[in-house]
Amino acid sequence: MTSLIQTLGNRTIGSVEKVSADRITTLLESDTPQATALNAGAPFGFPRINGYVLIPNESGAIACIISSIRIERQHLQGKRGSQQASDFVELPFPSRLMELIPIGTLKSTSIEDDAKYKVQRGVDVFPSVGAPVLLPTKEQLRAIVAGEDESGTGRVLLGHCPTADMAPVRVDPDKLFGRHLAILGNTGSGKSCSVAGLIHWSLKAAREERKDCDRPNARFIVLDPNGEYSGAFKDQDVRVFQVGGEGQKKEGILQVPAWLLNGEEWAAFTEAAPGVQRPILFEALRRLRAGLGPPDEFKTKVKVRVMRYKRRLNSAIEDGDHQKSGIQERFADKLLKMHEDFMDLVDDPKCGNKPLREVLKEIANNAEQIEVQGRQPNRKDGGGYWHNSFSDTDIEEIINKLQAIAEMLGLSEELPATGENIPKEFSIEQLSKYIEALAADHTERDKAQFVETLNLRIQGLLHNEVLSSVLQTQSSPSMNLEKWLTDYIGDDEAKNGTVAVVDLSLIPTEVIHIIVSVLARMIFEASQRYRRENGYSLPTTLVLEEAHTFIHRDLTSESARSASRACAKVFEKIAREGRKFGLGLVLASQSPSEIAPTVLAQCNTFLLHRLVKDTDQNLVKRLVPDSLGALLRELPSLPTRRAILLGWAAPAPTLVEIQKVDEADRPHSPDPAFWDVWIGKEERPIDWEPIARKWQRKTASDSGQEKQ
Repeated sequence: MTSLIQTLGNRTIGSVEKVSADRITTLLESDTPQATALNAGAPFGFPRINGYVLIPNESGAIACIISSIRIERQHLQGKRGSQQASDFVELPFPSRLMELIPIGTLKSTSIEDDAKYKVQRGVDVFPSVGAPVLLPTKEQLRAIVAGEDESGTGRVLLGHCPTADMAPVRVDPDKLFGRHLAILGNTGSGKSCSVAGLIHWSLKAAREERKDCDRPNARFIVLDPNGEYSGAFKDQDVRVFQVGGEGQKKEGILQVPAWLLNGEEWAAFTEAAPGVQRPILFEALRRLRAGLGPPDEFKTKVKVRVMRYKRRLNSAIEDGDHQKSGIQERFADKLLKMHEDFMDLVDDPKCGNKPLREVLKEIANNAEQIEVQGRQPNRKDGGGYWHNSFSDTDIEEIINKLQAIAEMLGLSEELPATGENIPKEFSIEQLSKYIEALAADHTERDKAQFVETLNLRIQGLLHNEVLSSVLQTQSSPSMNLEKWLTDYIGDDEAKNGTVAVVDLSLIPTEVIHIIVSVLARMIFEASQRYRRENGYSLPTTLVLEEAHTFIHRDLTSESARSASRACAKVFEKIAREGRKFGLGLVLASQSPSEIAPTVLAQCNTFLLHRLVKDTDQNLVKRLVPDSLGALLRELPSLPTRRAILLGWAAPAPTLVEIQKVDEADRPHSPDPAFWDVWIGKEERPIDWEPIARKWQRKTASDSGQEKQ
């Protein structure tokens, strides 16, 4: 019976010289191969940065990754301490040393000749000085790269490890997407191909594993700011949503209806000031979502005022405000305002119902009478009167009359339960009218001026033709919430496709953050409500390209524009809480140092392509344990399609040669062919007319008239 240590004994290449908790220094034997090892069962390059070696211990063997190799000039006596000093001449002797980083423990699952291996995270027992350092076999290399999953069943092939005899590198989708993934790399490093490839390879693996259906029950939603991915998933029943254009199919037009925006997003969208404009805007949204009807309708005015004062008076009785010393003065002001508002209804020409007019007048007079009866003989210093406590009976009498009006008009007991944040359909064209009507209800001198500027901003934004198409600002909205969720998140069993690409390339710059904020928030809240309704989560992956644009570290500060700050906060929330609701986040960026640290820190797995900028490299090094920071020194020199995989989905930091993505499946972001165009090898005919026409939103007939 052969032990694991005995089996590895004939592959000794050196010994341990120094041990610390995060690093092990080893001295290579003089006969250790310089470039190619032949004693591991098959020839392979050795030693190499990011290669692997083993150090036996009581639990099996410590798997280590090579972080550096160097030569030191040592005395021969120092190398062979068993010899007497007098036997040697003191001459420098070149010795090769390796720095190793322990990454886990290799264990055998069988003691037979066909033993299988697996690597577990962590090190149980560190080696002592003098312990042998061994080369792993091909099977052990594959075990180190594969991790704790022995079979790899149902896992996704990402690529192969060039420093582990091209062992296949597989990832577990649960770990990869369930705890957020960051794919980082400079332009041209293969980052976008890795994003598209991961989606393709994940769906391919799921199709091969699922026998009852050729379509996986998966949901990938790609937010694409550059329009690169529109043609990358043609074989996946992809749903592509783009800004509406000439000849485009209706089902492919990007729609983020304005009624999907919550209160904060509307405030950011309109840049509403917090003191005056924001409260009026929120109240207008609440009334629109409650379906109260146009604000200039008489019935709407009556309903709103009846329910408003009924609620105020009931609240005053419950709190005792009408009988508290000092506070009853404010209650008296409410009575006077109530008299004014209801007399306004009495004098309204649209009040053609005589019994209703009489009841309204009676309420107005009662409110005034109660205020007059409560006055004290002495006046306030600034005019007006001090008041005694008001009677509960008098107040309840007014409440009963308000209820009588509600019954007369067939109004419900209370306003519909809604708020400014509920995504309930309403006509956006009515928003300005509601805001004007609400402003007219207030007596403050400057409110009309503030509301006028708010309405001007709303009209200016909604009359933008591109934005109007996206926000669906026209009357009779063509989409309801159920249809929107089905189109953009997915149908039951992914019947309408597994991938949705949202092309944001033509969204106006000044509003793109709000559009992305609404999309991300709706996907997140839909995931929350799905779990609450069903008791289990709906696995969904949200992919954000150019993440630094939408989650820039400066956008989280109070000085940032409210629209940009709202966008960054949504992704911070998804990064912190999305996993609990089955929403995985994939961030792709060429500038990781510009991403908000709180978001990047929530990513548990990193796929790192070439990074040249010092600030980007330093940031990434801070996101991994100190012992692994040295491994990332290779980032500036990584060629295209090479990346370092590390984190939760990788059992050990692994250099990966990413699978090649077919030309048809790649995002459309090729390097420009300057030379071939210059020398005429590739043609680039120019006709600016159709581009100008679409840009200016002109019809073909308009362009023809201009030419004449």
